[in-house]
This record gives sequence, C-alpha cells and structure tokens, in this order.
Amino acid sequence: MRAGSPLALAPDPRNAVAATGWFATLSPGIRHDLLRTMQVRRYEDGDTIFRQGERVEAWLACGTGAVRISGVADNGRALTLAIVGAGRWFGDPPISAQDVRSHDAQAHGATCVLAVSGVDLQRILDLHPGLYPALLRLQALRLRQVFKVVDDLGSLGLGARLGRQLLHLSRTHGVPCRGGEVRIGLRVRQDVLAEMLGCSRQRLNQHLGEMMRAQLIRREAGNLVVRDRGVLERWVDGAGS
Repeated sequence: MRAGSPLALAPDPRNAVAATGWFATLSPGIRHDLLRTMQVRRYEDGDTIFRQGERVEAWLACGTGAVRISGVADNGRALTLAIVGAGRWFGDPPISAQDVRSHDAQAHGATCVLAVSGVDLQRILDLHPGLYPALLRLQALRLRQVFKVVDDLGSLGLGARLGRQLLHLSRTHGVPCRGGEVRIGLRVRQDVLAEMLGCSRQRLNQHLGEMMRAQLIRREAGNLVVRDRGVLERWVDGAGS
C-alpha cells in the first residue's frame, strides 16, 4: 500500500462515494464532514487492505478500482464473498473499540480506498447525531443484499446465479461497446468467480460455454462481454422459474 495522502487528486476518488443514493440522503453538513476527513489509500492488485481478526480502525469505501471480500470456510476452502466496486462502503464502521474485522479484503486491480478514521467518525457522530440512523439504514441495505444472495443460493440453479452475477458486474463495471453490448471491464479469474457462486471451476466453465453457445455472452481480450442485457435478464428469469 502507498501512504495515505490528501485528496488533491484528479479525478477525485471521493466522487464515486458522493454520487451514491445513500450518500445523497445525508444532510449537507454530514456529507461535507465525511468528505473532508477522508484519506486516500492506494493499493496494487492483490495487496491486503485488512485481515480477519484485525481491529477496526477506520470506515472504508472503495473510491476507484475494486475490493475483493473473502474468507475461509470451516473445511479450509477459500470463499470470495463479494467484489465491491467504486462508491461502495465495505467492512464495519469503527463504532466500538472491541470491533474486529470479520473477513479479509484485498485490492482487485489498482484500487483507491477512502478511509474515515475512528476518531474522525466519532467526532462527526457527536456533531451530527443524524448519522446514526443513516448508518443503520446502510447496514439494513447490506443485510438485505446478503439475504438476497442466500435466497438465490437456495432457489436458483447455477446458470441463473451466474447470469445474475454477470448482470451485476456489467452494471458496476460495464463499458459500453458496439451494438449495445457491454464489456465487463473488471477481470475476474475463473476460480474467483467460481468461489462467488459456490461451485467448481469445471461447472462454471460448463455454464459459461452454454451461455456463449446461446449467444448471451462472448469473450474479448480476456474480458467477458454481455451481448444484450435485456436478453440476458429474460434468460435469467426463465432459468430461475
């Protein structure tokens, strides 16, 4: 990791956080103080941002790039739980001195992380108590997202889950290209994608091949391209019904 630095950068990595719907619900004073206290931490691909069990000393958001959240199952199997894109907060805020990290976080490609220290966060909370219910709303949103993933695991087949994951990546990291296609700009290794879906690489490759033969996706210079998001959405709905 490169040392933290002031936010006199162009483009400003705070813009991704400032543009989110949740951040827009905050009062102008809270938004100002959060943005003012953010420090930039720069990471190269694969750098560790934090490890499970470490003390929570800062509230973190992804400014540019992506963050891979991972853990290890009881049987020792590696698990990729999520890939967090720009604008998203990750990990828990440092509300209590006893809080520790529940998972590992690594940079997925060159990544800029924005950090609000525990001291600064507590000062903002003291000055703006309205941030407390906003934090609860953010945690509730994240919890609903977790429940959705669990529901998908129990109710959808692998093909439908893969389709939904590709749709999500095309929204968060999509680059428009020819004829309405969307290239997923984030390169995700097959073993990582398999971990996110809870399957083997062999089964993942089988379903990727089926989707390519169905003209739903294609490969381009190592990246996956969604040919038509609307068509893929309808295919996912049909596969999950």
